[in-house]
Amino acid sequence: MPSRRSSLVILVAALLVVVLAFWAGFVAYPFLAPRLTASSRPSSVQTTLDRDTYLKLSGEVYDTLSLQYYQRVDAGKLLKGQVAGLGDPYTELFTPAEAADFREQLSGEYVGIGVVITPSKKAEAIEIVRVFAGTPAEEAGLKPGDLIDSIDGTTARGLELDAVSTRVKGKAGTSVRLKIERAGILVDYTVVRRHVELPVIESRIIGTKVGYVSVSSFSSGVAVKFARTLHALEDQKITGLVIDIRDNGGGYLNECLDMLSNFIPQGTALWTKEAGGQVNPVTVNGGSVSFPIVVLVNGNSASASEIFSAAMQENKAALVVGTTTFGKGVIQRSWDLSEGYELKVTVEEYYTPNKNAIQKKGLIPNIVVADPAPALFGTLPGDGQLARAVQIVEEGERP
Repeated sequence: MPSRRSSLVILVAALLVVVLAFWAGFVAYPFLAPRLTASSRPSSVQTTLDRDTYLKLSGEVYDTLSLQYYQRVDAGKLLKGQVAGLGDPYTELFTPAEAADFREQLSGEYVGIGVVITPSKKAEAIEIVRVFAGTPAEEAGLKPGDLIDSIDGTTARGLELDAVSTRVKGKAGTSVRLKIERAGILVDYTVVRRHVELPVIESRIIGTKVGYVSVSSFSSGVAVKFARTLHALEDQKITGLVIDIRDNGGGYLNECLDMLSNFIPQGTALWTKEAGGQVNPVTVNGGSVSFPIVVLVNGNSASASEIFSAAMQENKAALVVGTTTFGKGVIQRSWDLSEGYELKVTVEEYYTPNKNAIQKKGLIPNIVVADPAPALFGTLPGDGQLARAVQIVEEGERP
């Protein structure tokens, strides 16, 4: 049975066909799982070929392609193709460089300019949807809603999200030249990359003593930061709480469980289904609060965010407000391979406390409120979801 300190990690897919937020400099939110050796977990599912036959065929494919293919063969792409053949977007092979990027994210810091970018719904371009305070992007004058027209003199129009992210990425102290389209006008900006600490937790008081906490990811250490923030708000005598996990793509399961322990004295947080079909409960034991709580979600709330929302909803600890969540109901682990490669593998499916499936379905909020414009993220004026959440808390409405 998985424990509260389970090493399972929830990861969100970097699918370019969905509108997910990415940190400039690299893809945001897919978090590196605990790294295990290739023999750490015996297979519980049989393959159609035995290992020796598979290795023999793989060698023959490699030898034939390397000798006969009309272009130079990228063996790394061949390896990625083997994994992609499963048809599971969450099972991936990371190159050494990609693995290093994901490990960097775990620290809560990265080298970049401090924005969130996503494919624009308005144009064939990548759009900046959030600019973090105190970052090079803010200091340079970039704003939410800006469209990236070119990077270092090369057009960015029509490029996929990861390509733009890679071009924005660079070494600390170097500059990136961005041509930005704003209100139909092109403007040039030069932004110096540097180490940026991600503001995972942001909080304030709204209205008549309603506490507001935004959690951007379930990254390492976020549960401790959340608890400190919650206690600070309680010291200010808040009458209710809004927990904003919109656009939160997930992170560590144990961080999610630790956050839940602030609100659920005893209960089931989720159920996990192993490859052999066995279903196990993951429980949480903690405390509770006396005031009403609303959890804010949207279509980009995924993975650990969905676990948190469902556990709060079905344990009657909070009302969930917003739009149906992303729908990632599977769990991954990572294994160390040779030469610095890492393999992230889907190992389990999970269900809500009431044993409802999340995969490809998402969680339906108690109260559905349409998404605000991305540029209004985390602000009250014009943010219909947040305004409704505050109203619910102020009226004392509970599950």
